[in-house]
Amino acid sequence: MDTKSKLDQVEEVYNKRLRGGFFISTKDENRTHFHNGCWVTQCSHEPPQMLVCFPKEMEGAVIVKRGGKFALSMTAEDQESLMDRFFAGDQDITSMGEDEFIYKKTGCPILKNSQAYFDCEVAQIIDNRDFLIVIGNVVDAEVLHPEKNSLTVNHLMEREGGVPENAVVPLVGFDTK
Repeated sequence: MDTKSKLDQVEEVYNKRLRGGFFISTKDENRTHFHNGCWVTQCSHEPPQMLVCFPKEMEGAVIVKRGGKFALSMTAEDQESLMDRFFAGDQDITSMGEDEFIYKKTGCPILKNSQAYFDCEVAQIIDNRDFLIVIGNVVDAEVLHPEKNSLTVNHLMEREGGVPENAVVPLVGFDTK
C-alpha cells in the first residue's frame, strides 16, 4: 500500500502496472514490523539479491536498519481474507495467528501459506527521500505452494469495494517475543 499515493502525480500510471503483493517482515532483538508492498524486485543473480522499499514513516525502516534482515512472502490468492484482516488492523503475530507463520534462517516471520518466500540479510541500504531502498542477499528461498497463484495488488484494488478507504497503515511494529 502506498500511503501517499493520492499525492503522487504518476499514480494513474503506477496503478496500471501488474504488481505482485508481498507481505514484508523485519525484526531485530526487540521489535517486529509487517507491511505490504509491491516495491520488490530481483536486483542481482550473483549473488542472488532482492530489493525492497521501506517507507520511512513506518517503524519497519528503523527495525530493518537495526536488525539487518527481512523476509518477503509472496501472498497467494487464497490469502485475500488474511490480507483484509491485516488492513483492518490485525497487524501482529498474535492477532493474525501464530499458526499463520513459519521461520527460516533469519528468524523473520514468513506466511506459511504464501506461494513462496525470500529470506534476506541486508547487504545495502540507500536512503532515498521518503523511502529506504534495501538490498538483501537471499539466504533462503522456496516455493511453498506451486499450485497457488499470486494475490496481486491489482486484484485487491479492482475487486468490488477495492481496498477500503479506512485501511489501517501499519506505521508501528510490535514487541518481538
